[in-house]
Parts: sequence; C-alpha cells; structure tokens
Amino acid sequence: MGVGIISAGKRLAGNIVTNEDLCGMMDTTDERIVERTGVHERRIATKEKSLDLAAGAAVEALEGMDYDTVDMVIVATCTPDMLVPSMGSLVKMRLGLKNAVVFDVNSACSGFVYALWVAESIMESSWEKPGRRIRRALVIGSERLSRMADWNDRRSCILFGDGAGCTVLERREGETGIIASFYKNYDDVNQTLWCGVEYEQNIFSADEEKERRTLKMSGTQVFKFAVNAVNEVMDKTLEYAEMTADDVDIFIPHQANLRIVRAAAHRFKQPLEKFQLSMGKAGNVSAASIPMAYYDAIKLGKIKKGDTVMMVGFGGGLSAGAVLFKMW
Repeated sequence: MGVGIISAGKRLAGNIVTNEDLCGMMDTTDERIVERTGVHERRIATKEKSLDLAAGAAVEALEGMDYDTVDMVIVATCTPDMLVPSMGSLVKMRLGLKNAVVFDVNSACSGFVYALWVAESIMESSWEKPGRRIRRALVIGSERLSRMADWNDRRSCILFGDGAGCTVLERREGETGIIASFYKNYDDVNQTLWCGVEYEQNIFSADEEKERRTLKMSGTQVFKFAVNAVNEVMDKTLEYAEMTADDVDIFIPHQANLRIVRAAAHRFKQPLEKFQLSMGKAGNVSAASIPMAYYDAIKLGKIKKGDTVMMVGFGGGLSAGAVLFKMW
C-alpha cells in the first residue's frame, strides 16, 4: 500500500506587483531585489480572501473527480481568514465536500510538508484499525502574506506574495508513493521569524503589551538557519530512503530565496536546473509555495510518471522538513 499525489491545482491572487512598482514606494531598485531574492514580481490580493485562493486551487486539482470521494481536507496556513471556523471548514462548505473531515496546520513556511506528513499518517493508520477509512485527501497550502508583511520594511516586504496550491493524495494498493520523510523543529530563541496577534482585551485582564502584528524577520539569521536546516532534513530523508541526491529527479524547495536554493544545490552537488524555481513570478508564498512550485513543474513537463521528487520546506518556528516520493 502507498500514499501518493495524483493531482495538483494552483491559484494566484489577481493583482500583479512588480519590482518597479515597489521602487516607486520605497528606496530600492529592481536589480537589488532580484540579486537578493530572485523575485521579479509577486501577486498581492486586493479582493480575494484566502478561501478564494484555496478553493480555486482545490477546484482545479479535483477536475474530473467526484467531490464525494474526498475524505479529508488539511489546509496549511498562517494567514487564515478566520480563527473559527478553520480554513478547512470553509473550503469544505464552499465546495460541498460532504464526506470530508477537516482541520488546519500552522507551521509557517514548512506548513505544507508538515500537512503531507499528517495526511499520510492518518491515511495509513485509518486502514489499520476499525473505524472510518481515509482513501483520498486534499492537502492545501493557502496564504495571504500581504496581511502580515511590514510594508515599511524594504528588506522583507519585497519577498512576499499571495496564492494557494493544492494536491490530491490517494491511498492505493501495490504502489509506492511517499518513500521517506524527516521533520525537525528548532527553538526560535532570537525571534528570527516572529509575528504576534492582537486580541480584544477582556474586562478581567491586566494591561498587556500589544504584540506586533506584522512579520519581524532577521534576514541574516534566517539565511543561516535555512541553509543548515535544508541540509539536515534532506540528508536525513535520503538516508532513510537509502538513496542519494543523484537519485532524485527534481527538487521542489520552499520558494523563500534564490540564494538558499543555490546553497542547497551546491551542498548536494546538483545542478540548479534540478530545482524548481517559481519565486520569480510569485515571491515567497509561505505554506503555498511548495504546492504552487510543484504544480508549475508539472505544467512545464519537468515531472513524469515514475520520477522521484523531493519537497523541502523550512520556516518559522523554526521548522523544517523534507518528503521524498515517486510520481504516479
């Protein structure tokens, strides 16, 4: 038995914001942004909610399928439209997925690979014990990072965009899907990636210092963490699979920064061409970046049946994870 990905979908916010647009708003240049990040443009939602993006990606991923066969929906996000109900519940209601159990996962930019891990674990265990069996699941990454970006910080806001990606997972007899994975969390003692939330003060609470509601990011520390974490989770996943980087046909990394991807390619002695790069047209879309990049690779014909694919996520928490699977 195996759990694998059978389909994918993608939805970007409609409003395109180019580097030139940002240059008119802050002291920066197109050359500086591209050199530091690899980003040329990003999509910023002006009308769409995160639900619109998530549901749009799911509809494309489910094309030709019976919605009643969807048993579970997991949405990875750190920018939900609401705290209650969950984004998974909103997607279920929007699409009429009457048989699906749903919930959200928040592990920032690592969220999608963590959600894959959770989905695979539930799908496998549901067939080992009496009870409801999960055969088909949607795993969605959906973000509106423009909600938490500090648009006065030219070092960080240039990175972020809005969008969603969706994969359909299925459990099948006699096929190998997910081969191996590895996940690790690292304490963010220096608040390298940090974004607070503000609640209404209740009548019983003492005065509290309000949390900053825009993302605080230390670029140098993030880069150092990301390079080391990517190396570790890729190494461990390949070790568990008893494979080497040469055995992987394509890598789908979190689209945080071109320099981080280049460092990984150099460390594993792989050509940069084996790494899907989608940040140029979309920016960093946190938990949505990996499924969006996976979708792009499929549409570009870079992935075919039988290929070995590795997804690698890293982000706030601090967190990182990698998953290796065969393409169905």
